[in-house]
Amino acid sequence: MEGEKNNNNWSGQLGFLLAAAGSSIGLGNIWRFPYMTGMNGGGAFVLLYILVVILIGVPLMMAEISLGRAAGANPVRAFSLMTPKKGVFTNLSASLLLLGAIVMLVTGNPSGAVIVAVIGAMFLLLGWKTVGFFCGIVPIILLSYYGVIGGWTLLYIVDSIRGLNDFTTIQGAENVMRPILYASGGWKWAVIIAQLGFMAACLGISLAGVRDGIERWSKMLMPLLFVLMCVLIVRGLTLPGAAKGLRFFLEPDFSKLTAGGVIAAVGQAFFTLSLGMGIMLTYGSYLNPQSNITKATLGVIGLDTLAAVMAGIAIFPAVFAMGFAPSGGPDLTFKVLPAAFNMIPGGMGVIWNVLFFLMLFIAALTSAISLIEPPASILVGELKFNRKAAVVIIVLLCSVIGVICALSMADWTNLPEFGKVIQKIWYGKAPGSFFDTLDSFCCNWILPMLGLATTIYVGWIWGSRNALKELREGDTGALDNNIWLLIAGFKAKDGGKDRRYIFTPGILWGFALRWICPVLVLLAFFNCIGVLKF
Repeated sequence: MEGEKNNNNWSGQLGFLLAAAGSSIGLGNIWRFPYMTGMNGGGAFVLLYILVVILIGVPLMMAEISLGRAAGANPVRAFSLMTPKKGVFTNLSASLLLLGAIVMLVTGNPSGAVIVAVIGAMFLLLGWKTVGFFCGIVPIILLSYYGVIGGWTLLYIVDSIRGLNDFTTIQGAENVMRPILYASGGWKWAVIIAQLGFMAACLGISLAGVRDGIERWSKMLMPLLFVLMCVLIVRGLTLPGAAKGLRFFLEPDFSKLTAGGVIAAVGQAFFTLSLGMGIMLTYGSYLNPQSNITKATLGVIGLDTLAAVMAGIAIFPAVFAMGFAPSGGPDLTFKVLPAAFNMIPGGMGVIWNVLFFLMLFIAALTSAISLIEPPASILVGELKFNRKAAVVIIVLLCSVIGVICALSMADWTNLPEFGKVIQKIWYGKAPGSFFDTLDSFCCNWILPMLGLATTIYVGWIWGSRNALKELREGDTGALDNNIWLLIAGFKAKDGGKDRRYIFTPGILWGFALRWICPVLVLLAFFNCIGVLKF
């Protein structure tokens, strides 16, 4: 092993598995995946998503975890320990970024040009440390507005118990959602308090540490999350007309699938698996050498995909049974589903709404605490902060930014002067709200670039050979076995290590990391920034 090992490690592979799964299984599965599926034709999108997870999710997650464990350090140090600080490839990458910034400026995208130019300049000065630096910045931004949505789940739980979410129409749902979204009237303080309450829960868990905080709570919350999903699935499948929703979700109709849907599947896989954020890298640095990274990765991705499918099975039968459109978009969770649950006979809507938003709260919480780790580990490793002090600083910073987000999730009405400043920064082309600004900056720009940089670094700079060597630590030889023997159920007695097989899982992983992942991520990135339109 290289680098410094963090003494605050996982108790074992199960602890890592549940914590990493908790990071992946969040709003991306229960909030984003169902509405993305509804907007892209149903079952065909589900199959495509699973394929993308296999082609991008598996190799990239294995790459991040292996890099983290090999370095045994925070993201900034991990991206500098394995290679020289500067090199021909580093200078070439920086030059390409600066050239791209000039092209964007000429073609009328000054805001994007500034972002790319800053990253290019940092890359020229700091080299690959730049990637690690942004692995600390992006989680802070994401958690800032993630906490607002987490606060909404608390509001909906409380209001469901009080009987205030008793609407049965989309218009009724709009009347409830609008003051929360716009933080208008008396709801201004409610959304702030709810957001701060959610962040306080994150703080309490993270202060307890990796093993006693994140791991312990993940072991309790993840099983509870799946139990709640099972309960909602049973309820949804027993509704009259539920079979139609199930067919929509599970029966592929490829005529409804577009090129845009393909790119959306790439973005969804990236978002839900916590890739490109430094989370899996940081979690990997807490992993002991005896742990099997391949099995752990397959376990995390398996649980994450299972959660997404279960969420779809729980949601679409209820949507179709109550006569709502599956393509409801982002409003599907907070508007369509509560209305659908309230139409369930027997006056049981309150119970099902509470259960659903409790499930959403747990999913948001387990993902949110993982976002604290990368920046906290950087403060501890690079600036020598005490871990508790680092966690408090990160949460306080996210809470302050989060208050701004809570007041401007829809528009700039509550913060007009601040909105003018943002518009000047974006050259008069600012998105409609602070939430849109941060979401566009992270999801459309930085996350895809971080993912692309990670695949290039591990696959080409550190090298897939060195990464595979790290993956072999704790492995039972499956990576070097003949893949046909593995598929047929026959495993070589020596684990394949003493034989020169041509077709092995290790070789497939290296090919996917070096060639398939960069191409697909680059296409998704170009689509997000408008260079290509699918």
